[in-house]
Amino acid sequence: MASCPESVEDLQKEVTCPICMDFFTKPVSIQCGHSFCHSCLLRSWQQASTLLCPECRSVSQQREYKANVRLGKLADILKKNSDPVVSNPEGHGKCEVHQKVKKLFCEDDQSLICVSCSQSQEHETHSLCCTDEAAENCRGKLQETVTSLWRKSEVVARQLKYEKTKFSLLEMEIDIQKKNILSEFHKFIQLLHEEKDAYLSNLQTEGRSTLERQNRRISELTEQSQELREKITELEEECKKPDLDLLQDVKGLFKKNELVLQKGTEPVHTSIPICSIPGLMEWIFSLKVDITLDCTTADHGLIITEDLKSVRYGGVQEEIPNNSWGPIGFAQVLGTQSFTSGKYYWEVEVPNNTAWCVGFCNKSKDFQNSFVLSNRQVNNSFYLFAGAQHSLYSHVQYRQASVVDLKVGIFLDYEHGEISFYHVKKRYLIYTFPTTSFSGQFLPFFSLSKTKDCSLTICS
Repeated sequence: MASCPESVEDLQKEVTCPICMDFFTKPVSIQCGHSFCHSCLLRSWQQASTLLCPECRSVSQQREYKANVRLGKLADILKKNSDPVVSNPEGHGKCEVHQKVKKLFCEDDQSLICVSCSQSQEHETHSLCCTDEAAENCRGKLQETVTSLWRKSEVVARQLKYEKTKFSLLEMEIDIQKKNILSEFHKFIQLLHEEKDAYLSNLQTEGRSTLERQNRRISELTEQSQELREKITELEEECKKPDLDLLQDVKGLFKKNELVLQKGTEPVHTSIPICSIPGLMEWIFSLKVDITLDCTTADHGLIITEDLKSVRYGGVQEEIPNNSWGPIGFAQVLGTQSFTSGKYYWEVEVPNNTAWCVGFCNKSKDFQNSFVLSNRQVNNSFYLFAGAQHSLYSHVQYRQASVVDLKVGIFLDYEHGEISFYHVKKRYLIYTFPTTSFSGQFLPFFSLSKTKDCSLTICS
């Protein structure tokens, strides 16, 4: 005995039109006894030169048919009480206009349509294909989107790593700026004691705000990375769906993917505010001295102007320098003046995008006691470095991004063992060396990379 679902399915077949494969709508019967939807039969006969039964192919002499009211009522009853899953096993919707299963896909409208829709004026010029072919094309495009999302995910991962590294560097820079502020206030501790806490508080606030922005950026990239991975999983699940399910809302699916791919990952600019202590630079300017270059100490290839204020390299890179006491790859010259006590300050205009070095060295020229600020190239970018060779320590290094059109202010307090470098135009401290004990004569030190037409000038 047949089960109930099988009996229902057999009954549904009996009330299904052989032409549209859907429940009868106003069924009619012809001479051979077969029944069809009234509209389906008329359409079939209109397109045929001979009146044939669409099911058994028997010939009818006249366009005669009778309305089968009882069969229509039975079809209506089953239509109202049938399980959608049973009547439409793949679970797909019907055409709202013709009430027929959507078996075609319109490439122009990116939508599913039935056979009757394909014959309408709206779709007669459109590109149509079977649902299985359309689904395969859709899967191919979705796979391309998945590949693009993976690439995007890798970019975000690299950006996240970069931002985390940048976060650490910002923390270091905040700490350095804090030390700079403390160093500046030490010079005027009695006059500026009350203002010191204000500057530190401002740096702390600005630094915290900058770190919070940077942290938010890291959080955004983390969320975006998670979103991309979730979208990848979602699309991979979409690709597993049956053809018609996949194509139900393919236009919206691609639109959402485009929004995810277009989401920006560009880094946000963050920086730490640099503090200028009011009154300090004016006091340092009052200590300015006249410095000139000593031609007798100049390396071969250096060209010094008549006023002894400017020097440039005019030799060739292969030439061997006359001495080896300076940095390798540089040509150097000393200042005429020497210092054994007191406070001194002068300024030097340095070139852009070229390696250079300014500071002090001891007169013995063994380069064992030197304090310099240099500009060097690292990975296609220039950075400022502060380095020292001294009997108390072998090397101290500070690094920050190079500055364009920089004028360096150099300050020496011999008795207190202090050497500092300033950004003259923006009036802030670049770097100050730890307090040290000086002995013997110290001279101004200048050097340039062996590049033609690169000059360095002492400001009057």
